[in-house]
Amino acid sequence: MSKLSQILFGSPQYDATQLQIDDPFVQRPESAPGTLLRIRPFKENQGVVDGAGLLQSVHDVTTNLRGKNTSDHHSFEVWFDEGKIKFYMHAATEAAADKFRRRVGNNYANSDVFPVEDSPAFPVINPEEYVAGAWLKMEKIPYYPIRHYNSQEFEADPYGEITSEMLSLDDSKVVTQIIFRPAKQSWTSGDRFKHNSVDDLAHALRQGTSVGWLNPRTRPASQKDKQAAKTIEQQRGQQAFHVNIRILAVSSDKEEAEARAHGVAGMFRKFYNGITEQGLDDTPVWHRTEDKRARKLQDHVTRMADREWIDCRMIMTVDELAGVAHIPNEDIETPNIDWRHTQRGDRIPADTGNYDRPTDDGPSTDYNPEDRGNNGL
Repeated sequence: MSKLSQILFGSPQYDATQLQIDDPFVQRPESAPGTLLRIRPFKENQGVVDGAGLLQSVHDVTTNLRGKNTSDHHSFEVWFDEGKIKFYMHAATEAAADKFRRRVGNNYANSDVFPVEDSPAFPVINPEEYVAGAWLKMEKIPYYPIRHYNSQEFEADPYGEITSEMLSLDDSKVVTQIIFRPAKQSWTSGDRFKHNSVDDLAHALRQGTSVGWLNPRTRPASQKDKQAAKTIEQQRGQQAFHVNIRILAVSSDKEEAEARAHGVAGMFRKFYNGITEQGLDDTPVWHRTEDKRARKLQDHVTRMADREWIDCRMIMTVDELAGVAHIPNEDIETPNIDWRHTQRGDRIPADTGNYDRPTDDGPSTDYNPEDRGNNGL
């Protein structure tokens, strides 16, 4: 944003605002699109490695007769709600929900996976609470990969810091939502109207960089340019997903909502790839006037609760997305995670129709099952 724009319109910032609602916002399972699955993971798992296996198993691309990608979109979500860190997957259809339940069970052994039926399908937001939000995007075009566990290994699971930053007051809520939609195998071939192919980009990097204006010249490719070219070429042939990433924080304390939204978004900067200089950049949901800011935040909340897909031209390979969207293991030290602490002695086969539900999972105190009116927006 230019300095003139900043003076006239202000710079986007985390400015929590109350929604323009008179009743609590409640997304009920029966009125929500698709099926929301709650996951209570067993602490002993392989974290991001198991996450990559899960994503590979659900990479099902469908196309129409013209070859257009018509695949459904789904989501992986982490909530801080009712004082706990909880994990969810949202499936667009019942068939996808059944597949996810089986695949999660296969990749994360001893975990509980069950549909959300008796509690809200999104954290409840009360009229007096303040809301702050953001969405994330890649800083460069898709072929420049972000950091992932097979490129520049993390010293520790980034979800340790992400979930720690999500911890808040017991009556606050924080949601990290990653919506994903499988990309066609030809995603690296480029689009003549938007960007070149991976081969074109890698070739250009090896040719050096044009510098200077009055006396232009070509700077020879550096070792870093050559490394980036090799990394970009390795994207070819890999399975990938189109991705949306949204963040929401809700609290009775205005500053707490702002701090949590800003802090969690900032943790995603850990995925910056120093070789390709690609990272995730956060944009707060904001407007300089309070009335329009409240309306923008209402739209943000509704999109998240409805698991709405928006094409923001962000693509991640399985390895990249697994780092951003996975169930962590006991290596992270975040307290208040809703783990399953015991192994199954009589494990129910993953393809049966029975579900195990935690005994302590009841409806939110803000949720009245008899209230069948609108959701407050």
